[in-house]
Amino acid sequence: MLLGKSYGQNSKSLVDISNEFSVLKSQVNDTLKVEKLIELYKTSIYQGAIRKDILDEALLISESIFYINGIGKCYNRLGITARYEHDYIQSITYHKRALSYFEKSTDTLSKIKCLNSIGVSYRKLNLESEAYDNYLNALRLSEATNDDKSIAIALSGIGNVFLDTEEYDQALPIFKRALMIERESDNFRGQEYAFANIGEVYLNLKKFDSARVYFNRALKLAVDHPRKEGVALINNYQGLLSQKEGNFKESTRNYEKAIPLLKKFNNTRYLSNTQINIGINKTFTEEYPQALEFINAGLQNALKIQSRQNIELGYDALATYHTKTNNYKEALQAYKKATKYHDSIVNVVSKKNMIAAQIQYESAKKDAQIKNLAEANKLSLEKTRRRSLSLWIGTIVSALIISLLLVFINLLRKNRALDLERKNIELKKYMGQINDLRAQMQSKSDEDENEWISNLDQFDLSKREIEVLQLISDGFNNDEIAEQLFVSKNTVKTHIQHIYSKLDVKNRVQAMKKVAIV
Repeated sequence: MLLGKSYGQNSKSLVDISNEFSVLKSQVNDTLKVEKLIELYKTSIYQGAIRKDILDEALLISESIFYINGIGKCYNRLGITARYEHDYIQSITYHKRALSYFEKSTDTLSKIKCLNSIGVSYRKLNLESEAYDNYLNALRLSEATNDDKSIAIALSGIGNVFLDTEEYDQALPIFKRALMIERESDNFRGQEYAFANIGEVYLNLKKFDSARVYFNRALKLAVDHPRKEGVALINNYQGLLSQKEGNFKESTRNYEKAIPLLKKFNNTRYLSNTQINIGINKTFTEEYPQALEFINAGLQNALKIQSRQNIELGYDALATYHTKTNNYKEALQAYKKATKYHDSIVNVVSKKNMIAAQIQYESAKKDAQIKNLAEANKLSLEKTRRRSLSLWIGTIVSALIISLLLVFINLLRKNRALDLERKNIELKKYMGQINDLRAQMQSKSDEDENEWISNLDQFDLSKREIEVLQLISDGFNNDEIAEQLFVSKNTVKTHIQHIYSKLDVKNRVQAMKKVAIV
């Protein structure tokens, strides 16, 4: 579809967003106006000053003229914006709403884009199965329409799901197929992504030389064809590669290169990862004050956006830092937080139920509107056909529609209080389910503690050694243990050596990890 003036990303000069918006608002409401408004909204994002009111106007007009495809595109853009703002549940809600409209249209490409976007948001929530299903549906539609660009995007999404689930042998051929398609299409941005993804697979397989080759290829494309924080993302990969090789200073230099662009484009997820890894590097190079500063900064960013991988990475980094600085009590607390977060807060089954319930609740509020919109659109088409036969018949149909709308509005007013009460009951029920889940998780935590104590018997520890191990788990040092048990410090050391021998470990943190596993 030709849209007249283009507001694309590649414009050489900046667009006066406010002026263009004013001009468009004065034009007649039709599908072309909606498409132009959506393009102008995208331009406001590219120019760094997002104008959500433009998208709101596009959505309002689409609903007023029954433009189904326009409504779908608006909700899809709202989903993308919510994802950039790290509100992934809301993102999925918007995308699913958009998908319900695309199902009623013939715009297959928009439907494919929507499915891929849903996959991305599910991946951000670590719901790999749901992400895989949506990427696979996008791939099937893309192959049916021979859309190479969409095929490559869906393949990259599926490959990243396998990366997240550590199925590297599955991910590698998928990424290589995506790379082949991007090369045939001369899509440099797609090639950059593919090179980086393949490099990450080799990095996880500990094939560091191969990883370096692909990261360097990705970096060259990122430099030759700059896009937002593209170079910074490759610097992040290179930093991780150097860290895995034990070259901590080189790793820090690569990570530090990434920080300015990540801050400029507000990429909190990668910024958090970069800061924590710099802290890890400085821990191993014994730059302890700076190490703690970077780890804490990265952990705070991870908690802000609830990035599971980065939160676990941050607490593990704190445990390593406190161990190396001989602060075993703090090290143990950090390790327990990492374990607790992994085992309880990110309970995949509970999270799926909560997200599904919230999405269902949010979407239910629009179900009636979708149905009414479809019926109104059908009536509008019928009215147009009747007008072509007779102006008199068209007048009657118009009057009938107006009457029906008046009756419908009157019914809505009468039923508003009842509908609100029903929704409040549903919300209270939903909140009760969440509270029940929290209570179950707390109860499970107490049971796990009792089971941990009883399982110590399998290590053939004496009663006194169990007492010493319990005090170690509470963060006591040797002097405090001796005072607590009324024995000498040398006796405590002897008990600890026996514990290390029976558990086959070398230090306190390893001992705690060993007994935590059982």
